[in-house]
Amino acid sequence: MKKIFFLFLSFVYFNVANAQDKPYLIRMHYCEVEGDIEAFIKASQEFYMKLAKLAVEEGKWDGWQMWQSQNNKNQFMFFHHYNNPKQFENWNSSDWLSEPSQKKAKVKYPDHSNYKIKFPKGYELFQITSIALSGIQSDYYVINEYSTSDPVVFIKNHELWSEMMVKPKLDQNPGMNFAAGIKLLYDGTNEVNYNGISFDGFSSLTALIENQAYFEGKWDKPNGELQEFMKASNEAGLSNFAENKKSSFWKALSSTWD
Repeated sequence: MKKIFFLFLSFVYFNVANAQDKPYLIRMHYCEVEGDIEAFIKASQEFYMKLAKLAVEEGKWDGWQMWQSQNNKNQFMFFHHYNNPKQFENWNSSDWLSEPSQKKAKVKYPDHSNYKIKFPKGYELFQITSIALSGIQSDYYVINEYSTSDPVVFIKNHELWSEMMVKPKLDQNPGMNFAAGIKLLYDGTNEVNYNGISFDGFSSLTALIENQAYFEGKWDKPNGELQEFMKASNEAGLSNFAENKKSSFWKALSSTWD
């Protein structure tokens, strides 16, 4: 499996040399909570986040985040960030929760009796291939998942979007952030393989709603900058970058960068 993973990683990285200086990986971990949701959030923020920060300080990974779905408040997403494939390969999933780590972080294992956690699907691993950051964290996100039969076209389309539609707005919009990537591991259990992903971050729920309403309501009659992007995308042969798409809305609750 590791050999297959690195072969595919090499395919994505070396065919899109301008995406980043090195492969940056995110492992996404989805779960559903039954019972006392606030107790679950508190345990995650006071126990797991502190241990995640310790792991970052020790160079075991690059970061950790916790998001809550705004479609269904009992659904959560955890993000595990890795600087490169080697850091991911060396990651010990139990070490960061060990008793020695708990003593270093000065935390105690939380009481999970008030809730149950379900994991409807396994971990998903993505390589981030384009990114545009404002320097201030977003409070809300839209996750767009795509099914694409041509990862290279998908990557190049989102690189173009980042350059033309996101980066010019960052200075005037603190809290706006963007990233896109390609799934590296797929187990074949889902009917549709959503193997492409993008993250649109906003400073507030109001900013998110206004952005979604604007683009969905005026896509057929776009403004000048959107027209320029669509023209550039068409001329570069990047318009048909995906066959399926679904979106979800999330609130960022905790992060090792807080």
